[in-house]
Amino acid sequence: MTTEAISSLDQAVILSEIASNAGAIMLANGAEIYRVEDTVERIIRSKKNIKDVDVYSTANVIVLSFSFNQEIHTNIRRVKSRTFNLYYINKVNSFSREFVSGKYSLQEALRELNKIKADPGYPLSYQIFGSALSAAAFTILLGGKITDMLISFLVGFISYIVSFQFQEAKFGFFLVNFIAGLVVSLITVTFRLFLPYIAVDKIVIGSMMAFLPGITLTNAMRDLMSGDVTSGLTGATTAILVSTALALGVAMPITIATYIR
Repeated sequence: MTTEAISSLDQAVILSEIASNAGAIMLANGAEIYRVEDTVERIIRSKKNIKDVDVYSTANVIVLSFSFNQEIHTNIRRVKSRTFNLYYINKVNSFSREFVSGKYSLQEALRELNKIKADPGYPLSYQIFGSALSAAAFTILLGGKITDMLISFLVGFISYIVSFQFQEAKFGFFLVNFIAGLVVSLITVTFRLFLPYIAVDKIVIGSMMAFLPGITLTNAMRDLMSGDVTSGLTGATTAILVSTALALGVAMPITIATYIR
């Protein structure tokens, strides 16, 4: 659906900012590449007199261009770090539909996007509790006992807090996941010293579930199947590196404890 036409160069610049901001928010929060490109293109094409729209995105960069009054307008946006937060992806998806339907003027759209960027999302306490609860639940599903479940809850609680602090400090994703695996394994091995009957394997696996790169791998496969080979391979490589970091972090305390015994 197309809405009112762009009537000035300033409006064309604002439109490119709206589209690139929307795409950057989606990309930074783990959206698939094809979804990012489709959303950005729909936002630009919603204006009647915009022509020759091209959008290209990788895992870290969005490039868009379009012509207005026989002039080419280009906008490049780099996304330096990515996480996975479906809350913001859903927000931008809803915004793009409303923008295309004509609900917002250009200035209102910019303000709405700024509100989305400023939105704190779900409270950190919810995220921590969710991580702890998932750790406990997976431990039970794996056949763990009540004691194992309680320990997993605590391990999931602490490991998420630690990994979040490292992530907020802008450490690389490899180190963040290595530390997460290290904390999970270290706490579990420490409990094993006092409670030798606990199921270390079930506790570790259950507590690691919140950190596994499932969304990364899923998005990589979807990008590959939609023809975005570069982004798909990048995502698959990232998933492998995350898994490797987690495995190394988990293995270190367990290996040391085995040799000490």
